[in-house]
Amino acid sequence: MDSALLRFLDLVQRELSADDALIELGGKPPADPRAVWCALPNGSRLVARFAEPPGEPAEVSRRLEELSAAFAGLSSGGGAQRPAHGGSTHRLDDELEVLAQRAGALGAVVVDDASPVIWGTSEPRRDEADVGYALLLAQWADDVEHAGVNLIDLLELDDLALEQTLATTSLGPGERETIAGHLQKIRERGSRSPNAWRRQVAIARAIDRVRGPAASEGAVHGRFVGQDEQVGVYARSFASIYRLVLAYPGPFSELQAEGAVQHALPQIERLVLALPPIDPRPGAKVVRLTRPS
Repeated sequence: MDSALLRFLDLVQRELSADDALIELGGKPPADPRAVWCALPNGSRLVARFAEPPGEPAEVSRRLEELSAAFAGLSSGGGAQRPAHGGSTHRLDDELEVLAQRAGALGAVVVDDASPVIWGTSEPRRDEADVGYALLLAQWADDVEHAGVNLIDLLELDDLALEQTLATTSLGPGERETIAGHLQKIRERGSRSPNAWRRQVAIARAIDRVRGPAASEGAVHGRFVGQDEQVGVYARSFASIYRLVLAYPGPFSELQAEGAVQHALPQIERLVLALPPIDPRPGAKVVRLTRPS
């Protein structure tokens, strides 16, 4: 059985103080008052079972819904797979994946103050995974959505359907051409499932909030929380130059994020400081970072 799925169920059981947590497929939803459940995107049910009916079932149901958001990252198909375990980089990525699940976030990454390197990510790694591309993707997503169309929906269309969809908008020919160009550049980086695209865009926007041109001073040092309709961001600085960044689809529970980061940060910091140097791509500028002693 998938170890990530088992970790997720263990997290649900611990967070809700439940006797058991399981995923059901088919049949009727549980009618037992000692069970609380919610539907998952793939049609199955996430169920938490208690020894006694919970005192505040509505609150337990709300918490279960929040936790179920992590299941999207486990159940979505498509895209690259995480490399086999081994080495500090893979261990860091695994730790960030667990953190994202615990925090109910779409994704978690580690960046630094100046370089293009994404030191760790909860997402499967791809060649384009760097800060520069993340900032571009965030800008492209904003350009598309400012035009009143949904980026994720458009990425699922073929060229003919895309042309027809854009023709139904109030955009002029030049604007439609610009949006089509953005989509082409994104697609050239590889295909993903809709859920994977949502995570990727949210992570890109979160990186933009802490490293982009409009990043506030609070995003650079210490703790930063940003919440709007496009993305929710929780960021924490550590080891002088690094930032741990959580990405959410919108407003989120700061308490849940804070608790999860507080628990995970010591191990993440140890893994980051143990990483080997990263060779730049051909033609790239070498950025030397002074690691704290």
